[in-house]
Amino acid sequence: MQAKFTFKFTNIKCLDHDVNFSSFEVCRLKVIGRGIVSLNIKVGLYKTPVTNSTINMAFYKKANGFKPFLYNYTVDICAFFANRKRYPVIKVFTDLFLENSNLNHTCPYNNAILVKDLVLNEDRFRFLPLPEGEYMLKVKVFAHNDLKATTEVVFYRQDSLMP
Repeated sequence: MQAKFTFKFTNIKCLDHDVNFSSFEVCRLKVIGRGIVSLNIKVGLYKTPVTNSTINMAFYKKANGFKPFLYNYTVDICAFFANRKRYPVIKVFTDLFLENSNLNHTCPYNNAILVKDLVLNEDRFRFLPLPEGEYMLKVKVFAHNDLKATTEVVFYRQDSLMP
């Protein structure tokens, strides 16, 4: 018997806090096959170039509501993309979506931010072992120390045995 892990998006919530600065043009989950759900986000930027941006990434596990689980980091995103090895925990999280995103360079940001057709699979979690359960990744985005947007992505990890 061999263990098989299933990851699946179950919910996404995108909140705009300053629609004069940016807004979510797309924020949805899309079923692309049996048991396969992709995540799509498009954020329009209206005050460019963005040269000062900070993100807070917090990880939660569901247990009578979502409770903090393992990680809560805040990082200057411009400094992070200038030297990704300096921030190993944030790198693990961003590696989950960078292949499906145009958010892969340092500041300035001049165009819409995209995450397109992101599907979770066990390979993406090889450096982040998780027990079975439901999780939420909450990302708060700040520009010039002012909260601009919040994204909450909920997914689950399920174990199954294969012969």
